[in-house]
Amino acid sequence: MFAREDVMKWQNEVCADLMRRSGIREGDTVIDFGCGRGHYAFAAAIAVGNTGTVYGLDTNEAVLEVLKQDAEYRHCTNVIAVKTEPGVDMPFADSSADAVLIYDLIHETELRQPFLQEAHRVLKQGGILSVLAFHMTEQEILDMLEEVRNSGFETYNDLEGGIHFVLDKAASSRREDISLLEHGIIHNFRSVKIQ
Repeated sequence: MFAREDVMKWQNEVCADLMRRSGIREGDTVIDFGCGRGHYAFAAAIAVGNTGTVYGLDTNEAVLEVLKQDAEYRHCTNVIAVKTEPGVDMPFADSSADAVLIYDLIHETELRQPFLQEAHRVLKQGGILSVLAFHMTEQEILDMLEEVRNSGFETYNDLEGGIHFVLDKAASSRREDISLLEHGIIHNFRSVKIQ
């Protein structure tokens, strides 16, 4: 099991910096689509500060309960758990978010194009789409990046340091070293007007 302190240290020291370098700023509104237990939502919450908000969206009530408990444990009032239905619909107004995170879900190819359209809808002009891909070959990642660019987004930057948190490992009885987890590149894009 990952010690809560180890994960919090990574979130506070490494991942919050990744969020800032991704373009997330104090006061921003961030949507973490498929947030799971909130590993990235809490890092984004540090980046947006007390004046920003992070909405953790997931279909799984159990992981959202963990997110809520961790938010209470951390006295973190700017992370809000949102239960969603399967699919890509996000319960937010057009042009209402500064950033959308999609980490370890973009490999779901049947949902990719509808998701990209929905992310473009909720993002403000120039808003950040942040993608961390796992379960894909190098060619599949290159194809996905091209698909994103063809869907109203332009490349902003690529950052090393994303981590693949595996739920079954996170729930195991032995303590795991967080550095042993699979690492990936966070691909960041800016929303542009579709011609």
